[in-house]
Parts: sequence; C-alpha cells; structure tokens
Amino acid sequence: MQVREHSTVREGVVTGVIGALIVAIWYFVFDAASGRPLYTPSVLGKFLFHGSLRPGIQPILPSVLLGYTLVHFVLFALVGMGLTLLVHQSTRNPTLRMGVWLGLVVAFCFFAGMTFMLTTASGNRLPLWSVIGGSLVGVLAMAGFLWSRHPRLRRSFDESALGAEGRAPPHPPGAPRV
Repeated sequence: MQVREHSTVREGVVTGVIGALIVAIWYFVFDAASGRPLYTPSVLGKFLFHGSLRPGIQPILPSVLLGYTLVHFVLFALVGMGLTLLVHQSTRNPTLRMGVWLGLVVAFCFFAGMTFMLTTASGNRLPLWSVIGGSLVGVLAMAGFLWSRHPRLRRSFDESALGAEGRAPPHPPGAPRV
C-alpha cells in the first residue's frame, strides 16, 4: 500500500474550498428556485459588512456580494484546516475521535442558534432553512472528502466504536475508602 503524505494546510484548504463551493451552490440553487438568485449571500453580506437587519427586499450590491464570497471562502478554508488537523491527530490518537464528534455537534448547534437569532432579528429576511441546510451539506461534503482520504481513520472505527476508545484506569486493590 502506498503511503501518502498529508499536508494539513494544503489538504485543509482543499477541504474548506470543497465545503465553500458546495454551500455556495446550495445557496444559488435554493435562491434560484425561490426566484431570487444570489439573495442569501447578499443578505449575509449585508449582515456582515453593514450590520443591516432591516426587513424587506433590499437590492443586491455587487461589492457586498464579492466581499461576502471572499470571507465565505477564507472562513471555510480555515475551518477546513482545523478539521483536517483534528482528523490527522485522530488517526494517531483514536481517543480524539469522540472530541471531534462532540466539537462538530456543539459548533453546528451554536451556528444554528445564531442563524435562528439573525433570522428572527431581521424579520425573517434570512432564509433559515437555506443557511442551516447549506451548512449541513457543506460539513457532510468536507467530512466525506476527509473520510475518503484517511483509510486509517476508517479502520479505527472497525477496531473500536466511537466512545469506546479509552481504557478505564486501573482500580486500586481492596475495598473503596470512605
């Protein structure tokens, strides 16, 4: 079997770009189906750059859209690098797998809560299910990419179930002290 060298930065950027592209395509398809192409990134860009929470239809500004797209890809690249680093560490130390899983769940719940708050604050201008669905699809795409690139991680799940990685510490002999 050929051993591949994994660069955390290079692989992380690729992982993040895959997630960012999937989410951008998701937004475009979702918005086009609603008859409002580029609506979601425009609204998110106005939140990010102008702090605009005003309800109602707002015009799409190319500068805001371009700025948001740049921030979107940079943030996804950073998240991809962090996720790749965690995967690389998990292949060396299987006890970290549960921490990665819990971290992803907590981060997703935090993001979903923040999205819900922005949706409510903007008078439902931000399409809640589009953003949450896009985020979920993007995370799954990044996870799938990393899963396919790390057979050692896949094999570790055959060896021990998630949560069963660590060994219990030995108990001292004798009866428990009170």
